[in-house]
Amino acid sequence: MKNLHLKLFFGIHLLFVFVGSNLFDYKSKFIDSIVLPYASYTGGGFGYSFFSPNVGNQTVVKVYTLRSDKTLRQDAFGTGTSMFDSRFGAAIHTFRNRKAYELMSRIVASYVFAKYPGSAIAHISVGEYQVPTVTAYRLNQSSATYREVYTGTYTQ
Repeated sequence: MKNLHLKLFFGIHLLFVFVGSNLFDYKSKFIDSIVLPYASYTGGGFGYSFFSPNVGNQTVVKVYTLRSDKTLRQDAFGTGTSMFDSRFGAAIHTFRNRKAYELMSRIVASYVFAKYPGSAIAHISVGEYQVPTVTAYRLNQSSATYREVYTGTYTQ
């Protein structure tokens, strides 16, 4: 009896994955109302960005710091160049709202002030690199553009 339930679950799951992948055109709002929520929770549909051509924009935090020697330093977080950057990048890609960006900007400001002692001001810009369409990219008409989502200036 346990094997029957397990086989039934996997069979239904594979059916949802197949239907959710849009391999055929069914044009039914009823099927959409069932398949789309299931696919979004399990990653089994076309909306799961790892398998989908509609991968989301890359969120990056740009930091401009005025150091104690009056030089301007630019850093970027969300690119995966260090352990802090990798973990921070995972957080900024997960939480996409203004309050989260504000709180994360404060974390970055404290990190930058600890990294560059004596720094006075840190200007933080959270934004997304929006990729061009495949057609525009192939025609070499467009490159990724930076769209600012949140900005803040912090002092020590």
